[in-house]
Amino acid sequence: MKDSNVWMRGGYGMSMARKWMMVAGAALAVSGCQSVSPGSPGPGAAAPAAQLGQSMPSSTGDRQVIRDDAQAADLRVFLADAQPRPGWTEVALKPKGVLYVRTTPVISRADLVGIQPATDQSGGGILILSLSDEGLRKIQAATAAHPGLRLALVVGHTMLAAPGYAAPIREKQLAFGVGSRRNAEIAARAVAGVDPAGAAGL
Repeated sequence: MKDSNVWMRGGYGMSMARKWMMVAGAALAVSGCQSVSPGSPGPGAAAPAAQLGQSMPSSTGDRQVIRDDAQAADLRVFLADAQPRPGWTEVALKPKGVLYVRTTPVISRADLVGIQPATDQSGGGILILSLSDEGLRKIQAATAAHPGLRLALVVGHTMLAAPGYAAPIREKQLAFGVGSRRNAEIAARAVAGVDPAGAAGL
C-alpha cells in the first residue's frame, strides 16, 4: 500500500481528501474513472432489486447470511453529491470531476441480513444487499430527505460504485453494479465473513 492508498479494479477511481482518510481509515485512488454529472446515474446503477429493469439479474450466486463476525469486511453506504455541501468531503475523480461525500454512513454491515452476487443480462456484476427492517428505515429516510443524489458503496476501503437514485428507496433489496461478477462474488464473501481477506482483490 503506497501513501495510504488502496488501488481497486472495476469500480470508481477516486483520490480521497485527508479528512476522508481520518473518517474512513484509508484513501481511495484509481486511474481511469468517469466523471459524474448532477442527477445522472453512474456506471453501476443502484436500485431496488425488483426494479432493475434491463439490469435485472440474469443469474445469481449463493446468498450469504450476515452474522456477527469480527473478521468480516466492513460495508458502508454513504450519501454523495456532485455539488458541494457544507461538511461533506470533497473527492477528486479521475480523469476529471469532483464528488462530495457525507462522512456519516447511511447504512453499514450491521443493517444487512444478507448479501448476494449476481450477473446482469450483459454479464456485468451486481451486488445485492438484503436490508433489515432498520436498514430499510434508515435508507428510506435518507433518500427521501436527500432526493436525486448518489449512494457510494464502500467495502473495506474500496469504493465499488457511486450511482444515482431518482426516488426514495422503499425495497429491502438494493442492487449495485460493481463492474464484474468476480467483484460481486469477492465482495459478498468478504462482507459475509466467508473470505474476509478477499476484499483486497477487488
